[in-house]
Amino acid sequence: MSRYENAPDIMGEALGRLPLKSAAASGKVVNMSPEAPARTRLLLDKMKRMRLKGMAAALEEQMARTPALPPALVGSLERLVAREEAERARLRQQRRIKKAGLKGEATVQGIDYSHSRNLDPAQVAELAACAWLKRGCNLIITGPVGAGKSFLASALTHAACLQGHSALYRRLPELLRELAEARELGELDKYMATMAKVDLLTLDDWGLERLDHQQAMDVLQIVEERYGQKAVLIASLLPVRNWNLVMDGTSVGEAITDRLAAHAPRINLSGGSLRPEYAPGP
Repeated sequence: MSRYENAPDIMGEALGRLPLKSAAASGKVVNMSPEAPARTRLLLDKMKRMRLKGMAAALEEQMARTPALPPALVGSLERLVAREEAERARLRQQRRIKKAGLKGEATVQGIDYSHSRNLDPAQVAELAACAWLKRGCNLIITGPVGAGKSFLASALTHAACLQGHSALYRRLPELLRELAEARELGELDKYMATMAKVDLLTLDDWGLERLDHQQAMDVLQIVEERYGQKAVLIASLLPVRNWNLVMDGTSVGEAITDRLAAHAPRINLSGGSLRPEYAPGP
């Protein structure tokens, strides 16, 4: 005897005590009545798309027997399916955020506009809608130490994840280290392929270290493969005009800057450091 044989038949209770061994379970094709209400058919289609196989089979059989299900029952089932759909969406968002490698809990809603630092709420709201990302454009955030570049970059990356976009957040020194490790392990092509696939690549702390020629060539390859197709978000202490000073001072640096800065919206933060105000207490 199966340990589930005497278990409560929840769907059967809802749909009029369906038998545990339904026609659908036995492999028989159920021919539904053409009079089945459109609302219930839409619900059945959604169940099938969501691969709720047991629920779909039970509903399909009941529709074949009783096409006009009570509206209250259909509404209850719709709410159950909507709850499952919302939960799946929430879990997908969590997976995207975790996979992006975001640190902290920066969100667009948590941005502080009380300080004078040349930060326009309307511009941030427009960027958070991610139209620039969908067009494959880049975004550049510059400003002095402590002005909130990293928080803003993280918040906009988080917004992209919430809207269904894949993302990867890295500090540039971290990216350079991963590139070196991938080359040493013979996995550089695989690593580059990962960089090329994500919808948004966010590179923070751009310009903290001087790139040697090999590092600059690697960064150029990443930027070139994404140019015009996938977005890059740069957060940098340096103004764009000075980027070439830390990218080996050759035409490679100029090529990187040209591809990143062309047609890219910019946020140029100003003001003093916010860290004393937001630093953790003792």
